[in-house]
Amino acid sequence: MGTWIGHIAPGVFFVFFALWWHIHNSLRYLRSIKLNGYTFQGSTTYPCSCLPSHGLRNLPIESIMKLLITSIHFSIELYTGYGADPRPHIGDENAHHTAMLFGFWIGAWVEILVHKGVALPKNIPQVMGFLAFAIEALMMVFHLHARSMVDAHVHKLLALIIVCSMIGALGESYDPNNFWFIVGRSFFALTQGTWFLQIAFVIWPQTTHPLFVWDMNDHRSISLLTMSFAYHLAGNACVLIGVYLCIYTLYPVFSVVGPYDLIEKEKLHLINEDVSEYKPININSDIEENV
Repeated sequence: MGTWIGHIAPGVFFVFFALWWHIHNSLRYLRSIKLNGYTFQGSTTYPCSCLPSHGLRNLPIESIMKLLITSIHFSIELYTGYGADPRPHIGDENAHHTAMLFGFWIGAWVEILVHKGVALPKNIPQVMGFLAFAIEALMMVFHLHARSMVDAHVHKLLALIIVCSMIGALGESYDPNNFWFIVGRSFFALTQGTWFLQIAFVIWPQTTHPLFVWDMNDHRSISLLTMSFAYHLAGNACVLIGVYLCIYTLYPVFSVVGPYDLIEKEKLHLINEDVSEYKPININSDIEENV
């Protein structure tokens, strides 16, 4: 059960953040089309405009959440993987998981430092995203020894989508304000999340019904799971398109209840003064995101 939860938890994590990024990214893109003087600006983090006060909205809540989630998961892996015989050690699989988490943990800290105004190299949050996915991909590829054929195959497909996330993050490092690179980040993260959920039910089915129990050494299972992965790709693309269309349809509501008709062109100019650099969450971005 613990290993089942170990795949469900990161699956939910990636699905949530993929949709979070896509919603904000789509809103910014629509504003760049509909508002004169507004230039699309990408970001690795977004403020929580639903919070009740300006002070809370100005906090790097997303980065704090990433830091807390990875820290809790890291601690659980250490606790469940600890063994005292024949000497104190952490199990190999648990140790691999901690290495996968470590890149995202460092990335969350870097985002907080950028938010606090620490002078760091340009586009460092995007670069740390690339590093986090690269570490995850490396560990996933060499995480498959002594596994059954189906177990190894589903993790190879997971490694494939992680490599795609890594390539997308590299593109963002060079062009952080490219709408399609950020859409790619959301798409690959969403697929990683849904595939984590699929893996949990393939390897650890929560029922004994034969229709839901996979033969872990059958070539037909390999073929069916590859087809399932293809449906994940197509289905997640439909999800992102559907989210964008919903935001497009509801955008007039956002523009009515939002503060955009009260923002002077000078403020818009300040927000977009240098769109080539990562912008930490601040008063301007709070105005920008408070919908």
